This record gives sequence, structure tokens and C-alpha cells, in this order.
Amino acid sequence: MSSSAPRISVVLPVRDGEHHVESRVIQVLEAMSDLTRGATEMIVVDDGSKDSTPEVLSELKARYPQVRIVRHSRPRGLEAAGQTGLERSTGEIVFIQETNATVRIEDMRRLLRMSEDKSVVAARAESTPRPLSGALMRRLRAFGTHAVDAAESTSESHAIKTSMQMIRRPHLQRLASQRGRHYRLNGETVHSTSLESA
Repeated sequence: MSSSAPRISVVLPVRDGEHHVESRVIQVLEAMSDLTRGATEMIVVDDGSKDSTPEVLSELKARYPQVRIVRHSRPRGLEAAGQTGLERSTGEIVFIQETNATVRIEDMRRLLRMSEDKSVVAARAESTPRPLSGALMRRLRAFGTHAVDAAESTSESHAIKTSMQMIRRPHLQRLASQRGRHYRLNGETVHSTSLESA
């Protein structure tokens, strides 16, 4: 990998996102400047938008040199858009947003920490806001925390699932080589409760 290649690529698929794509791009660019000092790039894959998303993306590209735009001529779906972004990315570590929801920065932070383990090929962070367990709520209440009231007032009807992948490009290349059949992949699942500001 050349020294000019970005360490991190972020792939953001979008379709008909004229009203939200600018804020999402800016949110991720600001987060990346806080999360890493290395070079980053953002690949926004326009999945055949019929609204003014292409014009909004063109303006963003003019303002932010680290933004690259790829366009599908017709809608092919979020998964295909994510794959297109992965193929066009140049970073050692590639984040791919899998849903059309707002990017959850805590998921990116968690995946970036996981990427420090050089044996990790890929990881996925999926967040679905849900009520905390009764046992955890009782423990938090007994400790005197104020966040319990906010947690109790959160309704599952407002839960929006977000999902992001992290893929380490050098490992993908190794797995695709002739020697790739000599490797075995192991998976594990981790559940967590995170702190977010209201």
C-alpha cells in the first residue's frame, strides 16, 4: 500500500437523499477528524437517485476534497451500493454503512477499536435502541443515576436500527489469493449498552 493511500475509507450508500445526505456526510467527516489522525476518504455511492441528490453530492465534492462520488445509473439496492463502494475504496480499513439511517458514530468508534486487533478480518456493529433490562435498570436506579428516567421514557416505536461493517482490505486480498483456502474464519457476537448524550 502506498504512503499516499488513506488508512480509512468510509462508504455511504444513498438513494433519494437530497434532504439528509449533506448532514450525514458532514457528520462523518467531522467524526473521522476526531477519531483518527490518518488520511481518510469518503465514498458516497448514489444508488440511482431520482431527486436532486446528484447535485447535492456534486456541491459536497467541491467543498470536501476527501469526498468521492460513485453513481449507479439505476437503483441496485443498499448492499450493491456498499459493494461498489468497497471496490472503489483505497483505504486499509473500510467502513460501510448498511442502512439508510443516520450513521451512529459510537458504532464507528467501536469498530475502529476492534480494528486494532490485526487478526480481525471484518466486524459489524448493529444498533437497535431497546429498553434496558429490568435488572440493569434496578441497579442504575439504586446507584442514583438520572439517566434511568430518560431510558424509561424511550419507546421502542422510535427505535431505528443502524448497521455498519468494518473490513480490513489486506486480509480480504489475502483470503482471495491461492493461500486463502488455508485460513479459517471464526465469528463472535458481543452485546453492549452504550452511553449517549440526550
